[in-house]
Amino acid sequence: MELDLDDFAATVDARAPQLHNIGIQWQLHRGPTYNKSAAWIDCTNGDLAGWLIVWTSGEAELETANLTTGSVDSTHYELSALNDLTTCLDDLIRRLTPTGSCA
Repeated sequence: MELDLDDFAATVDARAPQLHNIGIQWQLHRGPTYNKSAAWIDCTNGDLAGWLIVWTSGEAELETANLTTGSVDSTHYELSALNDLTTCLDDLIRRLTPTGSCA
């Protein structure tokens, strides 16, 4: 799947109210334009941190960390449809929500 990074940005922006309500602070970034360009979101929520990076190739990498314990969890995705971005963001939000549930 060839991913349009504007679609990723729009998907993240659509989640802004949910992120805010949960208390997740976030920033969206975009890398330079290459054959395999990337965009990513950096998030923090208390002692939890997370990063979701997506590439125009359709690959995505999600990492979350507990800054108190030092534990890190990583998941690689191969996106096959645009709604897979929603799945990745749902996973990121779930992992950064201390109760484990999305608001």
